[in-house]
Amino acid sequence: MRLLGKFFNFLSKIRFTAKAVKKYWKDGGYTKVSIAQIQYGGVLKGKSVLVTGGSSGIGLAIAKKCLSEGATVVITGRNRKKLLMASEELNSPMLKTVVWDVGDISVLENKLTEASALLGDKIDILINNAGILISEPFLAVTEEVWDKVYSTNSKGLFFITQALSRSWIKNQLGGKIINISSTGGFLGASCPYRMTKWDVVGLTKGLGMKLSPYGILINSIAPGRTATNMLGLNASENAYDCYSPLKRIGLPEEIAELAVFLMSDAANYIVGQTIICDGGYSLKV
Repeated sequence: MRLLGKFFNFLSKIRFTAKAVKKYWKDGGYTKVSIAQIQYGGVLKGKSVLVTGGSSGIGLAIAKKCLSEGATVVITGRNRKKLLMASEELNSPMLKTVVWDVGDISVLENKLTEASALLGDKIDILINNAGILISEPFLAVTEEVWDKVYSTNSKGLFFITQALSRSWIKNQLGGKIINISSTGGFLGASCPYRMTKWDVVGLTKGLGMKLSPYGILINSIAPGRTATNMLGLNASENAYDCYSPLKRIGLPEEIAELAVFLMSDAANYIVGQTIICDGGYSLKV
């Protein structure tokens, strides 16, 4: 009986060890990520930044980086509780929040006015980050799924950009717009999500030409597989990813570094470009 007890105790230890190994070892490998973050010394001081979809993931990382560089920031999101949690995490008097479903065009003008008021009646930089991902195969896509994805990822982005650009042009102000696309905007598309990301790449090129004469500079970033809740990826314990030549997923902070560079005056000669940041994923597909 005693021997049997030891045996079961041994099996329990094996199971515990197996779970621990599985936790840190996924898809056949283990990668720990360490990145450097550039401290520009307040390169965005005095700037007012609106980040849509800023309560988590890439949007939250961009907001945090902007705050560290001296900007006043408004983040938007549909979920008041998530915005509150984000605000508590960033813990800055320079951060404001607006509950805003960017896919609802009927409230656009009011929400834009609200955000502008919180930023001192000006918006210098717009980060079009809000987006939703619904992974339905081509034959399973319904009109409801199509409309839901497009309302946020494409329509919302288009009309926010249009409304703010009108204001800037009317008041003879320049500004910067950074769109968040995806590597999906450079790959074959058979679902609404990837198609919207193609939209963003094309719109960035088109508006780069159209708006730059007014002093409005627009560019885009195409992240690859990044550690966000949207993708269900976490890099805190193991960042390994078998799909990338680097064998790891990206971090939201890496996208934020690129975004702040594009927002700064160091990038004023970059117009209408979409910069891919995906660890080489799109090179092998």
